[in-house]
Amino acid sequence: MRRIRSFPDDVRLRVLDKITRGAQNAIARTRSDEWLPVEHVIEVCDALVDVLERERAVEFWRDLVYDSWVGGLLEPLSHSLRDHEDGTRARGEAVLALAPAAWSISARNCGEIVVVPDDDGGRLRLEARGLPDVVEASVGIRVMYAGAIKAMLVFAGLGPSVKINDAGGQFAFSLTFTSPT
Repeated sequence: MRRIRSFPDDVRLRVLDKITRGAQNAIARTRSDEWLPVEHVIEVCDALVDVLERERAVEFWRDLVYDSWVGGLLEPLSHSLRDHEDGTRARGEAVLALAPAAWSISARNCGEIVVVPDDDGGRLRLEARGLPDVVEASVGIRVMYAGAIKAMLVFAGLGPSVKINDAGGQFAFSLTFTSPT
C-alpha cells in the first residue's frame, strides 16, 4: 500500500477507490509477521490491474519485488544465480526452482506452484494447482505473480519473457529467458 500511496494523485485515488475501506484498514493494521486474508490481497491486485491495466501492473509488481531483493536477505543468493556457470537455461531453471517455494511461504492454504516443460523449444511453464476458486479467478493475482517472476529472472541477470496463459481457466505462465546483451 505504501507504494500505491506514492502514485500521482489521480492514479492513487482511482486505485484506492477500488479497494474497500475495510480492506485498507485491515492491511494497515496487519503486522509484517501476520498473514493477510487472501481476499484483501486480491482486492489490491485486481484494483491495480483495473486502473493501471495488465502490462503496467506487471511492471509495478516487477519493480516492487525487484526492489525487495536489492540489499535484502536474498541478494547473496542472486549473486550465485548470476554467476551460474552452466549457462542461461540452467540459471533460469535455478531461479524458477525458487518460484514454488516463494509461493508457499507467501501464500497460506493457496495451493502450489510447479515448474513443468512447456514445449520442445526449451520453454518452461509455471502452473498453479489446487488454488481456491477466488484466487484462481483473480486476474490481479496472475499479474502479481508474473511481475514477481520477471523480477526474479531480471535479478539473476536474465532477460525474461513471461506470458500469462489464460486459456482454459488455467493459472499458468510460459517463460523464456536470455542473457542480456
